[in-house]
Amino acid sequence: MRLIGMVLGIVLALIGTPLSAQSNALYFVATGQRLDDTYGFLSAWREDEGALTLGQPISQPFRDGDLIVQYFERGRLELHPAYHNAILRGRVGAEYAAALGRSFPLPPHAVREAPERRYFTETGYTIGPPFLAFWEAHGGIDVFGLPISEPRWEYIGGTLQQVQYFERARLEVDPRSASPTKTVQVGDIGRDLARLRGIDLRPVAAGNAVPVDANGHVQELPPPTVTPPPLPKAPTPRPAQPTVQPAQPVAPSGDKLIIVDLSDQWLYALENGRIIFDAPVSTGRDGFNTPVGTFSIYAKVREQTMRGCLGGECWLVPKVPHAMYIVGGVALHGTYWHNQFGTGVRRSHGCINLPLVPAAWLYNWAPVGTPVIVRQ
Repeated sequence: MRLIGMVLGIVLALIGTPLSAQSNALYFVATGQRLDDTYGFLSAWREDEGALTLGQPISQPFRDGDLIVQYFERGRLELHPAYHNAILRGRVGAEYAAALGRSFPLPPHAVREAPERRYFTETGYTIGPPFLAFWEAHGGIDVFGLPISEPRWEYIGGTLQQVQYFERARLEVDPRSASPTKTVQVGDIGRDLARLRGIDLRPVAAGNAVPVDANGHVQELPPPTVTPPPLPKAPTPRPAQPTVQPAQPVAPSGDKLIIVDLSDQWLYALENGRIIFDAPVSTGRDGFNTPVGTFSIYAKVREQTMRGCLGGECWLVPKVPHAMYIVGGVALHGTYWHNQFGTGVRRSHGCINLPLVPAAWLYNWAPVGTPVIVRQ
């Protein structure tokens, strides 16, 4: 009886233990990435409110110089052998700002001396409401680092938001939040930096890892989708769409490269592996979506009249400046008939609309043959 009681106690204890606590590896279904303790990253994620401050893993661990690193939606974990294998947060906020060439003015003395603000002599910036309470409650310097900007306004996914940059994060005020306690959130700056650097974000196999949602809660894997063979289609008079190759990782090189980010509605020009220019864009609206893939500039026209008919719509636009064609009739070009660039509003019939001055700069900088990556 005593043995039966001990066995029963063990069984009940196991039933009462969350499955996530028993697991040595988690598989995040939404991003298709594993998180485990090979380098201690899973424990660090659990101990420091990873679901809130890091988000889901978007890469697998890999060696970056002397470090082992893993990227997450909102940050990066690093294993530092030189510091007795300490796991630290990467300086993604500072690195992202540097990659875009952004500099932030220091606050005036009146702001530094305001009673509701905390001033940091190390960087010369302050933290105040509403960011200060969130910063202090969720890890402070260890998690977010020191402030490297004052609050500022930026478009985040087409929505104008107040943000503040820190060494290891970007905090954002979500104006759509109905709850005052959930107004501040951590921005997806880890994802943005990883994409700029061409980090491999392809999903991996789950293996023996427990499938979980964004918060680390156990989730059933969706059943495999069986796609029936397509039915034969009648030929149509429309020309076939060009084959679009998947975007390849960006490797630092001496070649020029243009990246168009459809999610952020932003364009980046890289040279020698570094961003030297960026500009807002407006791409194809629904039904006329800008194709995703890896292309190159195959023709340049300094000024032309653009005309065409597609999807029941026809257009005739004279004197379109600085057109650079990348696939079929899709071009990067200057746009004088609207100014909704970088706002999330997609206005074109598939082309990549640029403000006039950035379009002229890009036209003079990029020769025919310059690769162009268009990505989601």
